[in-house]
Amino acid sequence: MTQVSKYLLSDKVKQEINSIFLETISLLSKKEDIVSFLEDFLSPTERIVLSKRITIALMLRKGYSFEMIKKLIKVSQSTIAGVNLKLKYTGKGYQRILDRMLLDQKIAGIFNSIEKFILSALTIGKGKGTGIWFDRKIKRQRETSSII
Repeated sequence: MTQVSKYLLSDKVKQEINSIFLETISLLSKKEDIVSFLEDFLSPTERIVLSKRITIALMLRKGYSFEMIKKLIKVSQSTIAGVNLKLKYTGKGYQRILDRMLLDQKIAGIFNSIEKFILSALTIGKGKGTGIWFDRKIKRQRETSSII
């Protein structure tokens, strides 16, 4: 991610600027305002980094393996491990937002569509890693047929 200035801030200044940041975020409620603000506020790289982190967290919650996440999202094992550690030990904020997201059927539907596409595309043929995706596809088919 981006670098922090080498010039240290006092604790009081850190608290003040953090307060300003949190107040700014709390003012955003409409999706179009959020999108507009984030496009102005974050660099393209920062948006990708943050988007990948939340996607990693979602995939971990849905039971994806590190290897599957690494291949699909194109992130390192250490990035996944860092998110996983946060989720397991200190990620109360992560947990709350993931719970909300997973309850939202729209996001669940999008995620399931992506998963179906990936599983169909990545289980064709033979080769290294195909078995992981094939096993996931079979598991998904069993889950779907047990619901019906």
